[in-house]
Amino acid sequence: MSTPPSPSATGGYDVQPVHVHHAADLLKEAQFAHAERAFLLVDVLNEYDQSAGTGRGTDAFADAYMEVTSKFLEVWGRSVVSVGGASIGLNHTANHYVLAEWQVGGAKGAQPRNTPEPVVINKPPRYGPVNPIKWSGTGEDVDSWWISGVIGEFPDFLADIIRPAIENGLRLGKVHEITPGIKEDEVRNMAKAWRKIASDGVKASDDCNAAIAGITNPKDKGEWQAAMRYFGQTIWGTTAWGRQLDTAGERSQTGRQWRTSKDVTPDKRRPIIDVLKKSADEIAEVLDHLCDVGDKTTAFTSQAGINAAKATAADLTELSFSNLTRLAVGGIVGRIVLSFRSHMDKSGCDRVVAEYHKEFTEAARSRALARRPTRPRSPVPAPSVPARSTSSRRNTGGRLAGRAPSRTCTPSTWRRTRG
Repeated sequence: MSTPPSPSATGGYDVQPVHVHHAADLLKEAQFAHAERAFLLVDVLNEYDQSAGTGRGTDAFADAYMEVTSKFLEVWGRSVVSVGGASIGLNHTANHYVLAEWQVGGAKGAQPRNTPEPVVINKPPRYGPVNPIKWSGTGEDVDSWWISGVIGEFPDFLADIIRPAIENGLRLGKVHEITPGIKEDEVRNMAKAWRKIASDGVKASDDCNAAIAGITNPKDKGEWQAAMRYFGQTIWGTTAWGRQLDTAGERSQTGRQWRTSKDVTPDKRRPIIDVLKKSADEIAEVLDHLCDVGDKTTAFTSQAGINAAKATAADLTELSFSNLTRLAVGGIVGRIVLSFRSHMDKSGCDRVVAEYHKEFTEAARSRALARRPTRPRSPVPAPSVPARSTSSRRNTGGRLAGRAPSRTCTPSTWRRTRG
């Protein structure tokens, strides 16, 4: 794809059909890059499984998270189609300009042939499915996170007896309700991926704006320039985006508005991108916060287990390997259980478990997860574009066409070319 000379190369600012076709091609390339970025998010998320752990608060959070993730990817996919529609619209506009100039010139010679439409993605890519983060009760020793620390406080010769005692007879208060806990390292990596997709969305918008900027004179406030500003804004949605809902669930007239304006550059009015970025950033923030909650909870309960184990080991100082063989193992196990329970900070463990449930429950109800991204219509209808004046005496007409593209790349055919 060769780059034509700038519209300002000959003095003034004269947009020719070749410039509009070039902008259409740039949008096509931006569309494929935009589509790929969400696949990269899914790839990272699917490196992990059951990462939220278990617990009633955790289960509520995991359900809300999976729902908003699905909706996010659906909206992203539809925004991909919008970019493709914009590319097709510019292609039609350029072809209409060529035909109009031929007609103004007296329709001499053969009618000019249309430049073929760019091959674009015309259906939302199918992202996912994404691995569930809810604990399903498989694939892990659910007690291993604290048993190893406890056993380390007992003499080696007691290890074989201590482990079944701990596994079968000991509980750190209500800690079993949240065991296994959140996998902090995995969830933090997921948060990083969400932050990246947030910035990637802005990059997609910037790429599209750059394509439109090539046929927009920032110093001119004429009809064509105003139409290009409208067009650049319309790719990413218009007024309905971002409005608050009232108590009846209807869209409120208050809140943020994104009405297109000829006086606003496209980078200042891109509702779909703003909503996706804000959603992704807030999801990442929630994930990081829950990791901090998990770290805090694990630090307390682990130390509580170690403290109880140390005190229990001190109660058993008279035991040795030689006299252990003469004692009934069952009696030793029972003694260990009673001693451990007497030294355990049960109220403290129950308190942090309750706080853990609360934090996850509140996360499930947080703005980031309670406010699902709204599904956009796609492709975005192409707006009217005014006639392009090639001189003060000549005027050629053209409109951006809003019909569905005929030469398109479906998600299935495109995905076979990925990688």
